[in-house]
Amino acid sequence: MTSQPPSPPPPPVGPGRLLLVLLAFASLAVVATWPLARQAHDHVFGLGTPPLNVWAIGVVLHKLRFDPLTLFDGNAFYPYGNSLAFSEHLFVPALLAAPVVGLGGNLVLAHNVVALASMALAGLGMFLLARELTGHSAGAFVAGILYAFHTWNVNELIRLQILSNQWFPFLVLALIRYLRQPSRAAAAWVGAVYLLQSLSCMYWALYAPLLAVGLTLFLSWRRGSRPKDLVPLAVTLGAAALILVPFVRPYLENTRRFGFSRTLPESVPLDRYFDVLPGNWLYADLLGTASPNADAAHFLGLTALALAGLGLWRGRFREDARTWKVFLAALTRGSVLLGLGPEMQVGGLELGPGPYRILWDWLPGFRSVRYPERFSLFAVLGLAPLVAAGLASLRVRPLLAGSLAAAALFLEHLSVPLTLAPLPTSPRLAEAQVWLAGQTDARVVAEVPGAHNYLDRLEAERMYLSTFHWKRTVQGFTGYYPRTQSFLRWRLHHFPDPESLAFLEGFGVDTLIINPAADAPALPQEILQAPALVTFPGGQRVLRLNPTYRLLGPPPLRPHTLVELDRSRWELLASSP
Repeated sequence: MTSQPPSPPPPPVGPGRLLLVLLAFASLAVVATWPLARQAHDHVFGLGTPPLNVWAIGVVLHKLRFDPLTLFDGNAFYPYGNSLAFSEHLFVPALLAAPVVGLGGNLVLAHNVVALASMALAGLGMFLLARELTGHSAGAFVAGILYAFHTWNVNELIRLQILSNQWFPFLVLALIRYLRQPSRAAAAWVGAVYLLQSLSCMYWALYAPLLAVGLTLFLSWRRGSRPKDLVPLAVTLGAAALILVPFVRPYLENTRRFGFSRTLPESVPLDRYFDVLPGNWLYADLLGTASPNADAAHFLGLTALALAGLGLWRGRFREDARTWKVFLAALTRGSVLLGLGPEMQVGGLELGPGPYRILWDWLPGFRSVRYPERFSLFAVLGLAPLVAAGLASLRVRPLLAGSLAAAALFLEHLSVPLTLAPLPTSPRLAEAQVWLAGQTDARVVAEVPGAHNYLDRLEAERMYLSTFHWKRTVQGFTGYYPRTQSFLRWRLHHFPDPESLAFLEGFGVDTLIINPAADAPALPQEILQAPALVTFPGGQRVLRLNPTYRLLGPPPLRPHTLVELDRSRWELLASSP
């Protein structure tokens, strides 16, 4: 099957204009995430995951500098190896962060700069893709705004790995250009962008083959490509897959070792596409608002839907409009359905199994992920070029139409100011951690008092603070916990009980950082008078222990120290699950 000859390509975007477009998207990223840019040096958006990701960036850069062959052996979750593979490795975001870290050493600032840059690059990538498809610069800029700043993407600012989706538009663009005129150079571009996306996030590494293979097969069929035309592409993607193997292996090893797997994920009702973030400027009081985490808002915007509908009806494309309307509409609809999860729900009604169940049952890797709704990104990837095509079909001045559409679309998704959380970056706020960096005999560190089980996200900050000294630490936060972690947190929470100290010494901990806390129990005199106790002006203390490395479990309780309470005073509390 052949397609109509393409119309002349739009004039190439010169470096100066390309830089202006990128700066425009960067400025919009600052507005869409305000006040993050103003406090980027010591604040993050959200608890738990941002400090974890700051730590991951630090581990990658530290390892690349000193020991690249053990990249995944992070210092958290002692005594386990491959601890970077308990969560996202963030390899490409870490490389993007390297210049910022090199200039000032501030990992928090580097994390936030990469987050803002990811949004700006996402806008630029969609601008180039939509311009390639429609030849309409104003419409392409509006498409970039939708892809970079739609409600769900802003919500994912809390998870840098998911926000690092900026390479998908570049991947589609590279595939289009390769399939239009196959060559080794074009295939190399496809492979390079494929690697950038796959090494940014393990979720996207799992999803990228579905997009790349689906688009390649569809366009090859529509254009009547010969099998030999696909050989350079297959070779390049095969090479990319081999490069990915060392990054995938630690996750497979942890899965085998610990039995990591997910239960069938919960479904996401279609209603979420009519929900906005709580701070939405236009619709917070008119539409529903959803959680900032899982089951989040997926509002696409009334302006975007209207322009996309116009694009399907009479949209302008540079080549074979029918082909692109069919593909983009199928990508949008299919991704929405996949994002609903195993069961399709609308307004509280169960409509039956969804297509996600096929992926769960038959494709490797999908039993290790828990949020099907992340497929909604592909829905926006398909919707944005349709928005550009719809705007291109309007018989009005492009600059005027583009400006009005850009303002309307951006405002529909604007949900600021964001609530930020402080993360200490000054050595004055981490005196004990900075001091430990120079103590060569300190090897394994724990921080007390430990967080409650239901506040395990707070352990992520201790994980991040370990980047000041890079000693092994028992602390850690992730979605997949190793076997000892719950018991270990329980023991840390009961410090300074003798049983807690005995356990930590038996576990191999040689250094305790005692943080000041309003609800912390008073330290006994034998600790306060211990010669191994170091006190810092800010209130932190460091206690050196005598580790025995027994790893034989908890010591026996002292006899005759426990008295049962009157059972009439017992009370049982539980959370809703």
